[in-house]
Amino acid sequence: EESSYDFDYNPRATSRTRKKVVASGAPVTSSSTTSEAGDGIPKDADGNALFTRGGGDVRNRPPPSQQQQVLDPLRAAELERQKNKKDVNQRFADLHETGQWGGLTKWEKFGICLITLGAIVTAIVLGVRFGRGGPETPSPTQYPTKAPTQSPSASPTIAPTDATYRETYGLELMTAASPKLTLPQTPGELQGAKDNEDSTPQELAAEFVLYDDPTELPARDPRFMERYALVVFYYANGGCAGDWVSRTNWMNNDNHCGWHGVVCDLKKRVIELNLSRNYITGKIPVEFSQLLELSTMDLSNNAIVGTVPAEALSMRKMYTIQLNNNMLTGEFPFEDVKKGAFILDNLWIQENEELSGSITEAYCILYSITLDCDNFDPQPTYPPAYGNEGDEGKTQFQLDCEEEVGRSPNEYTCNFDPPEPFVKELSVEPALPAEPAVCGTPAVGT
Repeated sequence: EESSYDFDYNPRATSRTRKKVVASGAPVTSSSTTSEAGDGIPKDADGNALFTRGGGDVRNRPPPSQQQQVLDPLRAAELERQKNKKDVNQRFADLHETGQWGGLTKWEKFGICLITLGAIVTAIVLGVRFGRGGPETPSPTQYPTKAPTQSPSASPTIAPTDATYRETYGLELMTAASPKLTLPQTPGELQGAKDNEDSTPQELAAEFVLYDDPTELPARDPRFMERYALVVFYYANGGCAGDWVSRTNWMNNDNHCGWHGVVCDLKKRVIELNLSRNYITGKIPVEFSQLLELSTMDLSNNAIVGTVPAEALSMRKMYTIQLNNNMLTGEFPFEDVKKGAFILDNLWIQENEELSGSITEAYCILYSITLDCDNFDPQPTYPPAYGNEGDEGKTQFQLDCEEEVGRSPNEYTCNFDPPEPFVKELSVEPALPAEPAVCGTPAVGT
């Protein structure tokens, strides 16, 4: 007959019964297969609890052998450190752990110290021997016998602030800046130059700067040579002879920045020389090369003669040169001037009938050039058009610039008018003394 089982469980009871239900509906009771302890939790035949206190069934738990053992993190780190710990020689165990010697004997310690000391001494010896470039070292007696005797005997005799040093070094600078044979060999020979009619303008200027100049500038001061260059110009180009229209304050003012036509910056360095229409005569002095800060030179409309020295115009800050309407001759040194005056932007040299030369491509980038085009190459002055519209009237120089450089001067003016001789105006300067001063005689070849 068909039957089924039904369980009645009472947690407070001491046993559990299983009822067999027969198809007829009459239950049949069987004996209990589990027991409970005094804590009220059912247990199996082996005495293992079947449920937790919360009522959970523990029969599906894995056996204790399959459960992972959970370790404390600190304990796990300590075990890992012990696992990776290297074996240390027991003789050095104390040194490794505490930093102090342990199991070494006295002789072993002494041997280690001796080896270390020997290595240090060897390194010092090798460094001293090979650090000076080779095994051979000079004898210590060579240096003390020479250096103390030569060095003190030379420098105290010519000190930078001493008058003798100023005269000697100053004359060296002047000699280097002036043409040959224009200055004597020693400063003493300059004294009395102003009383000698055969003195050169350079000798007169050197005597003034070294002995008569109230400023007494040191020879190492850059204004020292600027002042020398201006005084040479004064003696050589008509200032001393009274030819100039105006020579206000020249040679009479302590500061040459107050001389007529001389413009200085805040450091009292000469930056402009504006003496146009002042009846300047003679040649352009090469001593102008000492005006290192000069940016503008306007000596136009005067009576300057001779060739143009490149060194007098090629200062690095030269920006504008105006020498038009003079009597200059020879070839203008285009290439040499542009090498030094690389920022030159304005050049006016027209109305000098005998001045010629060949213009280089370096002048294609200038802003303004004015000259007597017929006297300068490249020629012809106005070539026929090359079939390009707009080329009419352009000089060969302009066409070459556009082809080679890609541009030509913004203002390129050809002069075809003859020069107009400058007529000296009535001078407003005081009359010269009855006996004219000695203004110098140019040296042969200058």
